[in-house]
Parts: sequence; C-alpha cells; structure tokens
Amino acid sequence: MDKAIKYLFNHHKSLWVVMILLVCTTATHGQSIAQADNNYKQFVMMRSIDTISKGDIYLKALECARDYKQVLISSPSGVESFDKSCAVLATLYPFLKAGAGYNSQARQDSLAMVFAKEAVDLAMMKEMQSKNLRKDNYYPELVYFIAARTYNKEDYENAIIYLKEYMDVTDASKHTRVLAYLKEAEGLVAQKKKSEEKFEDVYKGIPYFDVFAKESIEKSMNKWKEKDPYETIEEYKKRVNEETAKKKQEELQKILMDEYVQRFAKNMTVADMKIMPYDAENQSFLIETPYGDILLKVPRTDNEARQFAENWTSVNVYNQKFVIADKKLALASLTFSTPTGKLYEYNNQQVLAYNQTEVAANFAPIDYGMLSNSGGSQSKQHVGKTEVVVGLSDVDVNIPRNKNTNTNTFAVIIANEDYTLVPPVPMAGNDGTIFATYCEQTLGLPKENILSYPNATYGKMIRAVQDITNIAKAYNDIHIIFYYAGHGIPNESTRDAFLLPIDADGSQTEACYPLKRLYGELSSLGAQSVVVFLDACFSGATGDGSTLMASARGISLRARQERPTGGNLIAFSAASDDETAYPYKEQRHGLFTYFLLKKLQSSKGNTTLGELCKYVTENVKQKSVVINRKIQTPVVTCSPDIQESWGKMKLKR
Repeated sequence: MDKAIKYLFNHHKSLWVVMILLVCTTATHGQSIAQADNNYKQFVMMRSIDTISKGDIYLKALECARDYKQVLISSPSGVESFDKSCAVLATLYPFLKAGAGYNSQARQDSLAMVFAKEAVDLAMMKEMQSKNLRKDNYYPELVYFIAARTYNKEDYENAIIYLKEYMDVTDASKHTRVLAYLKEAEGLVAQKKKSEEKFEDVYKGIPYFDVFAKESIEKSMNKWKEKDPYETIEEYKKRVNEETAKKKQEELQKILMDEYVQRFAKNMTVADMKIMPYDAENQSFLIETPYGDILLKVPRTDNEARQFAENWTSVNVYNQKFVIADKKLALASLTFSTPTGKLYEYNNQQVLAYNQTEVAANFAPIDYGMLSNSGGSQSKQHVGKTEVVVGLSDVDVNIPRNKNTNTNTFAVIIANEDYTLVPPVPMAGNDGTIFATYCEQTLGLPKENILSYPNATYGKMIRAVQDITNIAKAYNDIHIIFYYAGHGIPNESTRDAFLLPIDADGSQTEACYPLKRLYGELSSLGAQSVVVFLDACFSGATGDGSTLMASARGISLRARQERPTGGNLIAFSAASDDETAYPYKEQRHGLFTYFLLKKLQSSKGNTTLGELCKYVTENVKQKSVVINRKIQTPVVTCSPDIQESWGKMKLKR
C-alpha cells in the first residue's frame, strides 16, 4: 500500500494538489455556510425581541446578506447551498431596502448608501435574476439614490453602472435627464482613460503642489513666528502681524513654486508629443503633450504649415518653461525649431496664470499679552498657530443635484464685495456665486430663474427689486428667495437700517437701500412665500472703540432691527442688532453663509426652515466664539400671518 501511494504521488503530483485544494475549499465553504446559518438564526431571534431597535435588526440583516452572498458566489448552481442562499437572500432583500430608508430618514446618508448598494447589487446578481428583485416598485429609487451619490462624489465609473441600471428599470419618459448625466460621466471616464494611456508616467510619483508646499510653509512660518529672545515686544509686533505674515507666506510660496518646477519638470522632445491635423481656419496645430494640449500658430502661406507637419520628426524643442496650473505642472512656453531654422513660439502664460495654484495661510490671533507676562525678551516664545488652507471650501464641492425642476421659485442674489469708497467685504462675491449654484443644482431652480447682481450700485439694487416685481406680476403663486451679502449701515439719527450699495459710503443714507423698504416691497408682491437671507450686519463699535468696517460686515452705529409687517416673508439675518457678521476665512465664505450652504448640502436641500434656523444659529454661535472670540447670533423674523407656520416651510419643492 505504501508503495502504491508513493507511486501515485511521484507520478501524479498535480492530481494530489487538486485533491488537497478541493478538500481545503470544501472545508472553507462548509465553514462559510455554518457562519451564515448561525448569523441568520440570530437575525430571526432578534426580530422576535421587542426591545431590539430596528437599526440593529437592519445591521444584522446586512451582515447575513454579505455572508450568504459569499456562499452563493462560491457554490455551483443546483447544489443545496446555492438554492438555500438564493432563498435566504430574497428574504433579506426587503430588510436591506428598509435599512436604506431608515438611515436616510435618520440623516445617516453614508449608512443609507451602504444598505442601498447592498440591496441593488444583490438584485443585479445574475444568480438572483429568478427572484425578480429588480421588478420591486421601490427598486428604481434605490438605484437613483446610488447613481446620484456616486455621480456627485465624482465616482463616475460606478455612476455609469447605476445610471444604466436606472434606465433599464424605468420607462423612457425618465431617461432624458439621466442620459445627459450618463453621457457626461462616460465622457469624463473616457477622457481620463485616454489621458492615462497616453501619458500615464508623467506625473507618477509627483505630489500635487499644495501637498508639496504645505509642510514646508507650515515649518517656515512657525519658525518665522518665534520670538527672538533679544527682540522687544514692540519690535516683535512690528515684525509679526497679519500684513507681514501674508507677505512672508507669499515669498515662501514663490520660492517653493520655483523649487517644484526645477525638481519635477522634465524637458521633452517631439517624440513625447503628438501633432494633430491642421486647423486651416485658425492656422494652428493642436499638439498633445504630457503636460496638456497646446495650440501652435503656423501660417499656411507658401506651404509653411504643410512643411512643418511633414518635417515633424526632425523638429527640435527649446526654451521649455513650466508653471503650476490646477496644482500640477503645465507648459508656460516653448520654442519649436525646424530643420530650415524657422522658429515657432508657444506662450500661454496669461491663460495659465489665471489657473495658478495658490496656497493660502490663515493665522490665529497672536497673544501679545502672553508674551508680556512671560518675561518679554528674556526667552523665545512660539506664538500663534499657522494653518495652511488649500483649495475650495468643502461646501463649494459635492453640491447635491435635484432631479426635479423648481419652476415657480425665483431667486434674487446681490453680492457686494468690491466697494469703491469703503473697505471691501471679503468673500461676499464667492458667497453669491456658490449660493446661486445651490439654487440651481440643489433647489432645482432653472438658470433663468436666478437673477444675480454682483457688486450692485444703488441703481442696480432698484433694478433688482423691479425685476422681481415684474416677474411676480407676470406669474401666479410664485416663491421668492432673496439673498444679500455685503455691508449694512445704520442712519446716524433714526437708527434705521440700510443695505450699502458699492458706490456709497453711508454718510448719506439717501443713497442707500432701506431695509424697511425692501421688506415692504417684497411683502407686497403677493408671493406664496418670500425667504430673505442677509449675510450683513448693522452693528456698533467694538469694546475698545475701534470700528469693525475693515474686518466685519457692518459699520459703527447700532441699527434698529426691522421686522416684516405683511405678506408671507421670513427673514434670516446673520447677526443680532448689536453684533457683527464675521467672515469664515478658512472656508472662504461669510460665517452665516457657510453654515447656510452646509445645511443645504448635508440635507440635499430637503430641510424645513425651522431645521435650517436651528442648525445655522447653533453652529454660527459656536464657531464664532471659537474663531473670533465674539458672539454672533443669527436671528429669524417673519410676518405676523405666518408666525406659527413658517418653521415647516421648505425652500426645495
């Protein structure tokens, strides 16, 4: 017997390997079935106990579904474990759907996504087609939920899968808008794939400029902000302040930009490029390069362009210069030289400068009192904290898209940043731009329903109100959103509040727009609702007597708070009448506007005005105390007729 076994082993080793693997696989498969069955028994038991929450039951269903999916995948069709897994998964499917809805209502969007994806992926499995899960009435909504979320997160490859699935399970009347998203996603994926195929190694191992620069800037700025032991307090305050910190940071950034280009840019030859067919109308060639496409002007007279293309492989490239665009290396200029000595210059510095990456640093207040109490020049002190903020605010990206069109709502947006006679209102322009985007994408307003008036003069403010008045006369039962970001001003004698046009300084309030007049005109339009957002204040002086004009959204006399007296008007104001509306520099928005947008983003616009008020008020108060050391309390006022009902109203319809 031993000789027979030895013979089989020596002459049929591959057979032994297969047998051993089969035994191991069978054992593992058996363990997987046992685990799945045990979890399912626990799930059934949990359902019979009243004290166990729905959330826990749904999580157990999720665990069971994942176990049985693994068994199903590893089981041949027709065997007992295959059939059993299909049956149990069909039983668990309704609990996965319910788990998605449960967590969505609880604002647990990430967990809702997990349940929805598990349910849809299960229904899409070829092994489960006989169960007809895709014919469930709620199934298309689950698919759309996943498709929209993956699309908004720019996960276009997965978005394509679920957008196609949505089209497969819905009728043609719902395909038009989804098809537009599908084509865009497919185009972006194809573009990315094409770019990666052509020049996949160019940026390999090269960090984005913001990542490259951040650590170095932080280190250098922290070192620069140390107090020298031989430096007096006054000398230190003169050397280290917001103005000098900004200049220092700009110097460091310029040095690092040059270092980044020198370290990572690589000179090219025409072998690294691809010349595309000539554009005779514009007399130029499109040339694809590892650092982006460029347009090169070459005249067509005397066959000059034809000769350039025919001699392409013999063309030399000189004077290659690079800049940083969109956080990566890009071509600024280069020179092409033909065998006959003709030179052709490419220069795109002006365009690239527009996209040039900036690394912005925000500085916490410097505690000079701490320096004074610590012995002054006898020791070094590390003061303040350097923060490097890169890129857009988190509310400027991943803006939710509303699948419905809100045709009966109109928005008026006035964003006054660049004043001619008084200091600017930092980031008010960005506030207006991004709020308009939320109106279109999240609230579903058609683009033509959004009336924007950036940097409005007094005349333009009058025009804005007249425009919405004319619209209200032409339409029945409209809703109005009015948004203002900019300076506010009180009248010195009456304390009446005014919005400050960019061409006024507030000394003559006759040239400013009265808030009382605005409320009156909007209330008289007969709209179903008018919601006003004012990221402005009408505050007084600080405790030390200095004005807030240079740093806050308001100037120096306390104004009387205006209240709507008629119509269906609700007004959200950024601050109470004796407070200041501050900017949120780190997020590049007004503090009030940032949390307004944050709530619209997290709720996808599906929030009541009461919920919006609570969220914005709480977060603005808390954040202002931390970053400004000052109280800022948003306040909501409304017309008497809707005193009891305004909290249940919504912007999204």
